[in-house]
Amino acid sequence: MAISGSVTRGFTYATGVEITAANLNELGEPTVSVSTPIAIASGGTNATSASAARTSLGIGTIATQASNAVALTGGTISGTIMTLRSYAVSGVPSASPAGQMIYVTDGNSGAATVAVSDGTNWKVVALGATIST
Repeated sequence: MAISGSVTRGFTYATGVEITAANLNELGEPTVSVSTPIAIASGGTNATSASAARTSLGIGTIATQASNAVALTGGTISGTIMTLRSYAVSGVPSASPAGQMIYVTDGNSGAATVAVSDGTNWKVVALGATIST
């Protein structure tokens, strides 16, 4: 259920400002308050604040994070293939903080490797033989 509104030309508030689409912002920042929450069954969240709406929908702060800056704390990532960011040795980022992992196209004497940060340097993760059955 969407909440919508419209402006009818010619209506004047006590401020003397005629309400039109063109001058609506002259009244200042519009505010909306919800005294009676919209029920979940009616497409609402049954909440009166953004925080409470996220909680009632079962989503946390990850829902408001930018797609290029997602921070996961705790939990498990499973059921997906993880792709590491790829670099040449000449362009690797800072090794701080420790625990980062990257893929380096020429980082093991010119050969591709996975590298892990110890907080100061990038360390080669030894790659074994190719997997087989």
